[in-house]
Amino acid sequence: MPSRRAHSKSRLGCKNCKARRVKCDQTHPTCNNCTRHEKVCVYERVKPRGVGSASPAPDASNGIAADHGGSLLATASGPLFDSLDMRLLHHFCTSTASAMSFSPKAQQVWRLIVPEKAYDHHMLMHGLLTLAANHYVHVKQETTDPTALHMYRTRALHHQQLGLQLFRHQLQAPSEETSQGILLTFAAMIGMLTFSDASSQQQKLTYEDALGVLSVLRGKQALWRASSGLPETSDVAAAFFDPPPAEYRADLSSTAFALNELHDTTKDVVRRTSISLLKGVIENPFNSEYRLLGTWPAALSDEFNQLLRNRDGVAMQILGHYCTVMDSMRNLWWIGDIGSMLREAIRAEIEGVSPVQS
Repeated sequence: MPSRRAHSKSRLGCKNCKARRVKCDQTHPTCNNCTRHEKVCVYERVKPRGVGSASPAPDASNGIAADHGGSLLATASGPLFDSLDMRLLHHFCTSTASAMSFSPKAQQVWRLIVPEKAYDHHMLMHGLLTLAANHYVHVKQETTDPTALHMYRTRALHHQQLGLQLFRHQLQAPSEETSQGILLTFAAMIGMLTFSDASSQQQKLTYEDALGVLSVLRGKQALWRASSGLPETSDVAAAFFDPPPAEYRADLSSTAFALNELHDTTKDVVRRTSISLLKGVIENPFNSEYRLLGTWPAALSDEFNQLLRNRDGVAMQILGHYCTVMDSMRNLWWIGDIGSMLREAIRAEIEGVSPVQS
């Protein structure tokens, strides 16, 4: 009887494949099993045999390496970025960056300055590649093979998870190399991804979805407040303070007027304060699209948030006006129809009916 062929066990498979006890093909940065199951692929850093114990090195393959260094960081299990990521970087610089804002100055920041900073800050590189992958799916979904689109969606999830890990690490233990502008730029990326993810949903959005979007944006409260102190000399300042051309703000004058009327008929301090905050954001001529959308949620009080959760009629009207601000920027790919979709969900909640099915 022939002897059974010995099977050599590899220690280099990803954590998901090890947990499921299946063979990992060790494709980097995402193996085929994780791609197929839409999982975030994480490889353990394997210590070579015979090496004595020493102070542990940061696990770059998990995205927890120091947030600065070479653009193609090599790890024990392969490069942190591969050829698909380079393709995404090219797509970002040649296509995505110009679609990030209506402002030519802001577009230049995204096209030239952000990629340059991303070479030294992996957190930004992960955010940039996430945006590029999502934008690629957005513009190519009608003409690209579904399998390829699935690959890009999975890669977007991969980079978003790694970028968020680094972001949380920087918030807990800030480094001198990571400036306020770097953190604010990544926070803006996450805010845009929040809108993009919601607008790409196939099903009708609900009032709970509106509260969910607001909750994510409120989570960046400290950073959005800090952006008001960003020096005008910062090389990323135009992305936050260069306003879109006047024609893109034309729709907002009627919203400001409606907020004035609502303010005059509202006596409660919590509601009046929220109205004044939104009106102030709309009327500030120096707000970019990101600050127009991010400043108001970050400034909301816990009391107003509770009114929204309690389905307070006036609070929901105010949130509806905020959705009108979103809708004024519907021509930006990362906004799309989310403003009108959420406004319809809020209207349906106020009237006690289900959102209209298309």
